[in-house]
Amino acid sequence: MKVALFAYAGIDRSWSLGRLTYLFYTGLNTLGVDTYLVTKYNIELSEVKYVKIKRYPKMAKKDILTDVFSTYISVKKLKPDIYHMIYPHVSSLLSLPFPSSYHKILTIHDLKPLILREFLNRKEKMNISILKFSLKFIDRVIAISYSTKEQIVKFLGVDEDNISVVYNPLDPIFRKLDEREIVSIREKFGSFIFNLSRFDRLKNPVNLVKSFKYIASCRDDIRLLIVGAFWNYGKKLIENELGIYKNKVTVIERVDNDTLVKLYNASEAFLFPSIYEGFGMPIVEAMACGTPVITSDRWSMKELAEGVGELVNPEDPQDMAEKTCKVISDRSHREELVKKGLEKAKQFSYLNISKELLKVYEMTVGKR
Repeated sequence: MKVALFAYAGIDRSWSLGRLTYLFYTGLNTLGVDTYLVTKYNIELSEVKYVKIKRYPKMAKKDILTDVFSTYISVKKLKPDIYHMIYPHVSSLLSLPFPSSYHKILTIHDLKPLILREFLNRKEKMNISILKFSLKFIDRVIAISYSTKEQIVKFLGVDEDNISVVYNPLDPIFRKLDEREIVSIREKFGSFIFNLSRFDRLKNPVNLVKSFKYIASCRDDIRLLIVGAFWNYGKKLIENELGIYKNKVTVIERVDNDTLVKLYNASEAFLFPSIYEGFGMPIVEAMACGTPVITSDRWSMKELAEGVGELVNPEDPQDMAEKTCKVISDRSHREELVKKGLEKAKQFSYLNISKELLKVYEMTVGKR
């Protein structure tokens, strides 16, 4: 089988879509699938097979001609059995209606603007319209969680029998480390609860900070460490909400992968109270690092963590705090969650997920 993966995100593992592309490419190749990336950019790894599409002049400062026509021509020349858009790059979706001999698969990650209407601005309305139109030309849709599948059926009207669920793969860099590998982190930050999220209403920063006021009172030595973009806008929030506890919060805008793995490992717990997620990869990363997870009791977060982590009401800071305090204060409970989380994380190994993806490909090819 020959597969073309849409790879405008590149294969840089320092960010989510680059990591996703890299892991799917690596996993499929390990399974013996003849896989190519379709990309706008050079890829420096000699072992990676890719097609760099021709760039056309921009229109209104947009790559419309490249995304639509050059993408289509490049994929058609490649003659794959499967063309998989691993995320819905909006302008490139417009290449899908053109006639082709290959099967088209589209992965949908979330429907945030349709779930939280405050995000449904004019641009998002247009994006959703293009997505709905493009779905008419797709052979199969992949959802990254059962929660997302339900939303696709409800809001986009796709037949549930034409949707497969394939979870996002876990990068093997996320693993439990030896204690001596995280000594420097513990010495620098002390005992801390970890949160990985940008400063964005979707990530629930207000209730995250409010909850820490209660958490800090249940253990004198505990701190909150947040890693994520745009938290410079959250400094006033921290000062106003936490008062005497504000100095127990550390914010870092960005860390490299090695440091991120160490932070997961060194933390007492991972607190991830998002309002909405299509998947929630940090939940799985934390579990794989042997860190107990406290996350929201809804959407995909519940799907991932139910029975292996603490579920909280993200709109109730006191509930978030009480469950977090239980985890960091009850050693046997914490150890139980760590054990369950490590076992759960095994399900998401990139090879296991690639096997599931290959099954979807084989089923799709077999249907025509």
